[in-house]
Amino acid sequence: MRHFAIAIVLAAAAPLAAQTPAQAASTQMPARAIMLEDVERSRQNVLKYVDAAPDSMLGYRPSPGVRTYAEQIEHAAGANIFILSGAWKQKSAPMAMDTAKYRHNKVALRSFVNQSYDLFAAAVKDVTDEKLVAQADFGGIKKIGWRWISTALEHTTWTLGQTVPYLRANKVTPPQYLPF
Repeated sequence: MRHFAIAIVLAAAAPLAAQTPAQAASTQMPARAIMLEDVERSRQNVLKYVDAAPDSMLGYRPSPGVRTYAEQIEHAAGANIFILSGAWKQKSAPMAMDTAKYRHNKVALRSFVNQSYDLFAAAVKDVTDEKLVAQADFGGIKKIGWRWISTALEHTTWTLGQTVPYLRANKVTPPQYLPF
């Protein structure tokens, strides 16, 4: 009986073992609903960091040549759609926001973050299944299409983490990171 069970497991695993690495990676794709949950969690994290900083801190930069706090938030939120558009070779709707306003006003910065994430979520929702499982090249890096979503989210988390010293230098406690 034990040998029969092992044979069944091996027979079931054989098609997976015969797959190329790209095919195997594409079969591990999370459900689109999970990807959209991750996009929304990322949005909420960025908005918490916007809310944590006083308006007076938006122009703060810890040293010459680095982004201001508002520019870091802009980069964290705005790069998502840039990454997906580049990888999937799709044009995204242009942002109709004035940097002179949202880099100096929290209400406008929140609006920018929300508009950026609306575009990001729409791109994830509307992309074809074929693009999600096909190889995509961006900046000389090749990944399965859906992996670019996780890469964009990872980039946001990385950039948001860079703002923690900005907050602490201004005696602001960084917000708790979701999902914790």
